[in-house]
Amino acid sequence: MRPAYLTSLALLPVACALLLLPPTLPAVAAASVLGGFSATGSLAAGGVGGVAFPLQTAVLADLLPADRRTRWFSLFTFFSSLAAAAGTLAGGAVDLPTVFALALALSLVGVVAAIPVPVRPIVAGRRPSPGSRAVIRRFTVTGVLNGLSQGLLTPFLIPFFVLAFGVARSEMSVYATASSLLGTGAVLLAPWLDARWGFVRSIVGTRLVAAALAIALPFSPFVLAVALYMALPAFRVAALPAQTNALMGRLPAADRSEGAGTNQAARITAASGGTVFGGFALDDLWVGIPFLGYALALIVNAGLYVRFFGWDGQRIPTTEAAS
Repeated sequence: MRPAYLTSLALLPVACALLLLPPTLPAVAAASVLGGFSATGSLAAGGVGGVAFPLQTAVLADLLPADRRTRWFSLFTFFSSLAAAAGTLAGGAVDLPTVFALALALSLVGVVAAIPVPVRPIVAGRRPSPGSRAVIRRFTVTGVLNGLSQGLLTPFLIPFFVLAFGVARSEMSVYATASSLLGTGAVLLAPWLDARWGFVRSIVGTRLVAAALAIALPFSPFVLAVALYMALPAFRVAALPAQTNALMGRLPAADRSEGAGTNQAARITAASGGTVFGGFALDDLWVGIPFLGYALALIVNAGLYVRFFGWDGQRIPTTEAAS
């Protein structure tokens, strides 16, 4: 586990170093793959440094007591998203070579800081148990729908406002920043949602609201559309730390990295496919199709959580509760 964890973290500085070389398309493409640079999910758990995120999640889950995991997952997501926003803001103030050099330095510090983190050893090549595979399959199916919805709409929200309302890029950047900050802050609600409603009802409630906002957005006048746009990410991601805790709590320690990795791979792969279709729909079909597709995917996603885990989330108990 430790070599895999540290190697995954080391891929980010390698990617940044590639970007310091004379620019060529193969080098930039390789850096994008190795570093996990992606528009599909940096706010919601791991667009940047994507290959490291599942291992980070597994290591965190092993270090945290079960009754406080949601709280710490929410804080982890909050501060990493806030740091990403700060990096984006700082990156706009300096030239690209300086940006890449700073990214290289900071990512190297991250690798060094991770060295003393205790990591539980696991048996190499161990196949997950049948019970673990059943849990992973359920979260993978819901992850596919989650990623599909994200890919259908998220990359096209800013182009929608530019095309539909003629919003200037400088003005749209203000709305985008406000929307990202609201979404970043919303993850701090996850411990309360989890404690009050449980992870299934938290996911169902927040995603049905997000689906309703998406349906209304393309039919709304400008001021209301902006308000819906800024609120959409907050409802989408508010329950994500509770979902991460639910996945980790239903797997033994040895299977957590595989569960987190499979879920993330399914989500990002589906997001990529959704982006291809969303771009086609925006150009050649009706502009509202990505919004309706997003809403439909979230509605089906919410229904599957109820079917797989039960309204109270007890159909598949946590490993702690089972033991």
